[in-house]
Amino acid sequence: MDINYTGLVVTECGRKLKIDLFDQLAVGVIECDNFLKDPSFIPSTFSVYKTASGLYLLQITSFNEQNDTLETTYKIIAEAEVPAYLENCFHNI
Repeated sequence: MDINYTGLVVTECGRKLKIDLFDQLAVGVIECDNFLKDPSFIPSTFSVYKTASGLYLLQITSFNEQNDTLETTYKIIAEAEVPAYLENCFHNI
């Protein structure tokens, strides 16, 4: 992941996009059994953005237990995939 103060991100496929927090459509926790069973577990989270060019961008942030860091990836997704994340928002952060 590469992000700087300009709001530019680089996707998994190497494409550079500018995002703005106001373009955020959804944010939530990715469902998993550990999240419900272990209170010390740090779950992965997601955000879905709509870019100025009309593309949908999925941001996934996960905790790496081996080196105690957060790892964030960005992926362009099809419009048809967006509703699944919108419906999952009841798992809000």
